[in-house]
Amino acid sequence: MGIDSEGECYLSLLQANSNGQIMEIFFRALAKKLDSERPHWRKDTIIILDNAPYHHGKAILKVFEALDIPIMFTGPHSYQAAPCELWFASFKAVDINTGRLPTNKR
Repeated sequence: MGIDSEGECYLSLLQANSNGQIMEIFFRALAKKLDSERPHWRKDTIIILDNAPYHHGKAILKVFEALDIPIMFTGPHSYQAAPCELWFASFKAVDINTGRLPTNKR
């Protein structure tokens, strides 16, 4: 998930835990979306990430470099400084499957 300074959310939901491959897919799609919306977004945008292992692994750092994505890492245990974490906390507090649709992969 990404939230910009104007409150726009860029979100991808999946039925799996995040990992480096998921992060790569998300950031490639996010860069493509931002490129189409605002071609010069890299000049005034910084992607803020926490220190999850898949955020700073060699593979994803290469993706950030290849896509010229400006990044910054938050300090340890800085949950309150991460707008995405606050959004997810709110999101997890509500029932988004009120119709009880199947959620497994079968």
